Amino acid sequence: MKREVQLYIQDTRVDLFQDESISITDSIQNVSDISKVFTPFSKQFNLPASSVNNKLFKHYYNFDIQNGFDARFRVDARIEINHTPFKTGQIRLEGVSMKDNLPHTYKVVFFGKPSDLKDIFGDEDLSSLNGLSTYDIKSDTVTKDVENAFKTGLQSTGVNATDIDNRNIVVPLITLQNYYSYDTPSTNRLDNVAWFNFRKELKPAIKVLRIIEAIQTQYNLSFNMLDDGNIKTFFGSDVFKELYLWLHRQKAPHNDLNNAVQSFGINYNSLGVKKTLNDYTYLGGSGDVLSGGKLTINEGESYTLRFRFLASAANIPIEIVSKDRTTNELLGVQEKITTASASVVRFEALTSGNLSSRVFDPEIRFNNNTSQAISFSALNTLLNFGLQIDKTVNGVTTNHFYGNNAFQFAYMIFIQDYLPKMKVIDFLTGLFKMFNLVAYSKRGSNTIFIQTFDDFMTIGTSRDITEYIDINQSTIDRPVPYNQINFKYSPPVTQTSLRFINDYAQVFGDLNYSSPEKYDGQAFNIDVPFERTVLINLRDNSNALTNNIEAWWVDADSKTTLGKPYIFFNRLIDASSNTVTTSNFTSYNAPSNVRDDASGNGTHTLNFGAEYDELNKEINANSLFKRFYEQYVVQTYNQNGRIIKMSANLPVSFVLNYTVNDIIVINGQEYYINSIQTDITTGKSQLELIVKKATYTNSVLT
Repeated sequence: MKREVQLYIQDTRVDLFQDESISITDSIQNVSDISKVFTPFSKQFNLPASSVNNKLFKHYYNFDIQNGFDARFRVDARIEINHTPFKTGQIRLEGVSMKDNLPHTYKVVFFGKPSDLKDIFGDEDLSSLNGLSTYDIKSDTVTKDVENAFKTGLQSTGVNATDIDNRNIVVPLITLQNYYSYDTPSTNRLDNVAWFNFRKELKPAIKVLRIIEAIQTQYNLSFNMLDDGNIKTFFGSDVFKELYLWLHRQKAPHNDLNNAVQSFGINYNSLGVKKTLNDYTYLGGSGDVLSGGKLTINEGESYTLRFRFLASAANIPIEIVSKDRTTNELLGVQEKITTASASVVRFEALTSGNLSSRVFDPEIRFNNNTSQAISFSALNTLLNFGLQIDKTVNGVTTNHFYGNNAFQFAYMIFIQDYLPKMKVIDFLTGLFKMFNLVAYSKRGSNTIFIQTFDDFMTIGTSRDITEYIDINQSTIDRPVPYNQINFKYSPPVTQTSLRFINDYAQVFGDLNYSSPEKYDGQAFNIDVPFERTVLINLRDNSNALTNNIEAWWVDADSKTTLGKPYIFFNRLIDASSNTVTTSNFTSYNAPSNVRDDASGNGTHTLNFGAEYDELNKEINANSLFKRFYEQYVVQTYNQNGRIIKMSANLPVSFVLNYTVNDIIVINGQEYYINSIQTDITTGKSQLELIVKKATYTNSVLT
């Protein structure tokens, strides 16, 4: 069949050189580094400077052109073969080659979907995830959010959780200062401490699934959250739903250093409120310039926003922090100001910058750490408005007026304030490494599919390509075997984990394995940017285990410590036999290294190797390695395993339909794909295949 390649950039079919080679490499996980996730990509290829291409790229070679093609951004593109969709993704313009002072060649690179997630997330931290504000809770003693989050968990502020699916916020028993037990003097007995004091040592945690959902919303992504036929979901699995991230951002006390008693947990003196444009209603003027609670600024326009606030009391110190929720750009900070009869926050001369348009979604947050409640009056008339927007175009300014309802400060725990300092991309990378995940897309779908490697490998199609293989030359290599495997969390910082090293000469949660045969090989290292800690099963006065679990987050000197972000399985403890605090709580949330599944067998742990279960003190072998890495390591580094490298001239039907989890059949022998590099204009391909020695089975995710 005659082969013709079509390249579309922003739905425009571009001209190609007739002899241009377009090389696409597919590799979902490469044997030489299985901790990295790859997506389809191409080497740089060239486009002729034809009239069609010059128009598309707006004569990029001419830098005097205003509003030309912006090569700082990738643009949507797709590749078709014989007018059948092959790959969707994005094109990046690298530059233009000139000949005789005339444009000759545009140099571009095609990136397949899913795009490099690092480009999507940039350097933004978890604290930039605005969707998590849905789970802000109150810290007052009337609503009792903190108490209820400790005893059972919360769906949201004022709404108690009823099961694991809606237990979105918990306050786990992780103490930041004192060690509490049942076999100690009355000072630090867990059943003899007042809740009012005990709560000051605790911090909340959020279900990790809610973070994934916030990432989807913030970056306009779609992950497979449900099973889709034979494609198993990971983010929607039972195991993932039970993971929580402890909200521990810093180890410094939040109160004044001059205070005799330092507080490291929740700041109970903090009051605050957040306001956005959604809180304002158009009153009059030259028309409503807001849409959906946002302000779109086009090129050539300039806006000034003046927010007015009327406080119930004067001379109260407050802080005002403003940011753009769309970009998380800090718009302004006003510290140590005092309320007056009327306060004004101004955003001056907002423009689209270098963009043709920009959407602003400003958030204004008021903070007050004096425990003084403040209310603000409604400003909702044309004579007494809450917001004035001035729009200037070509030197002409128009005025637009908006009103707001009354509001007041509340004792709040803003979840974004407590999130650990970690980039979004590093957080996802950590999850991918823990659970050996892969990411890929399907033709015709905008969904990014996230699966365990084992699940992904079970859904490939068997394809016989014997007749297309170049039999003149091939090589057979041994896989590079690992004689040592090191799966490591971040270096431990808690006293219990440091004591574990002293007692057992190994790091709790890590896996370090050396082959007894001492064959020639190399070390395989996976470093996960999360913390593990040894948990304590408290004992009573008779030295019997109570099965009440506690984490003590202090260093070797018994001082509050930080460490890397801490992910754990949440366990709702039945404390009816040994109640907690003088309030006699009969249940509470606690961190666990072992999943509290219905079977009671602990089908999953967060340790890379076999470790003891803090609840029953028995060894649990259902480790991350066993559940998510063992099949791959055994398959790939089997004694009889081989890596086969050969050439082929693959037909269009294969190139259009294969996926990298397919099973390749050549002369009756089955292989797994390690990588395929294909010139899609000719079909000439270089294959790197792994001899199939075993069949993958699905991951246990229940």
